Amino acid sequence: MPTRGRVVKRVFEKAPKGDVYQGLVRKVRWGRTYEYKLIKRAHFVEPDILEKIYQEITRTRIITPTYLANKYNIKVSTARRILEKLRANNIVKLVEDISDNKFKVYQYVG
Repeated sequence: MPTRGRVVKRVFEKAPKGDVYQGLVRKVRWGRTYEYKLIKRAHFVEPDILEKIYQEITRTRIITPTYLANKYNIKVSTARRILEKLRANNIVKLVEDISDNKFKVYQYVG
């Protein structure tokens, strides 16, 4: 949920690796100042990171798109697309009893 307020300061700097920008947004609302750390994640996955993701999937019991996004600094939607392609190729399967409409849990089929 976005916080309403006047943006006082917005600082973005390029992170050490690749296409990722991170920064700080300071907002003022009702005389109070709130600071938010923003991270813009990569839209596309490089081939070496994709290979690391494949190796990670074989070692873990369950995997979620949020876990992949946080670990490899990619967008959640990109992680969802990767897992759906792997599901179409029968590399992972969707765990039906845990998953619901928004929260999806995948398991390696090995």
